[in-house]
Amino acid sequence: MASETTDVVVVAPTQTAPHSGSYLEWGAIFGGATLSAAITTLLTTFGSAIGLSLVSFEPSRSTGLTALAIAGALWALWVSVMASAAGGYLAGRMRRPAADASQHERHVRDGSHGLVVWAVGALLIAGLAASSVAGLAKTAASGAAAVTSAAGTALSQQPDPLSVAADTVTRSTGTAPVTQAERDEASRILVRSLASGQLDPADRSYIASRMAARMNIAQPEAEKRIDDAVARLNQAKESAKQAAERARKVGVLSAFLTAAALLVGAAAAWMAAQL
Repeated sequence: MASETTDVVVVAPTQTAPHSGSYLEWGAIFGGATLSAAITTLLTTFGSAIGLSLVSFEPSRSTGLTALAIAGALWALWVSVMASAAGGYLAGRMRRPAADASQHERHVRDGSHGLVVWAVGALLIAGLAASSVAGLAKTAASGAAAVTSAAGTALSQQPDPLSVAADTVTRSTGTAPVTQAERDEASRILVRSLASGQLDPADRSYIASRMAARMNIAQPEAEKRIDDAVARLNQAKESAKQAAERARKVGVLSAFLTAAALLVGAAAAWMAAQL
């Protein structure tokens, strides 16, 4: 019987075609960025509601400023981490597997997708915030008349430190009231003292003599009124400076905390996409 021969064909393994184009898959990136922006908007709105519930016009019923600042910073950090991690994880899951890459290369590509998700999400949030501000400005402009009327009424009830000081200095107990010209002159001298921080002795003596004669009081009493008025003006000036300094410090701290929260969010997006 003749033996049958079998031909064995050896086929060389096919080479994987090199990847062409960008390794970034924008569908997965935009999906993750949209999810991140939605979570940020939701949690920020929820956090604003909680913050407003802790604040009251009555100081005794309002939470302390330090506690509110700490809670706000922790909430902003948590929102940034949660939103960035969710968006990065979604992008990593939706990205097609890279069969021609090593494990390290796949981790780098996944992390890069998470980082781009974080960047696109931050730009989306910035755009939404800008459009919201523009919308609020338009709404405020449409109701400017009502707001101006209400603000004017509220401001009219607030005491003006300079007017109070002028009232103190020119308060008359004599028969002849203080004229408007004398009051204006005293106000101008008080304004100069507010700018320099102290009242010139010559101006002090001049106002005291005029007021003592006009208001039928003793010279020392007139000088005491002037000193009290200048002291109150300087106190109001220092209070305004302290308020401005506190606002500056809060602005600097808020900027640093925002940058820190964004950096932590970028790291969370990178690691979540690798997961």
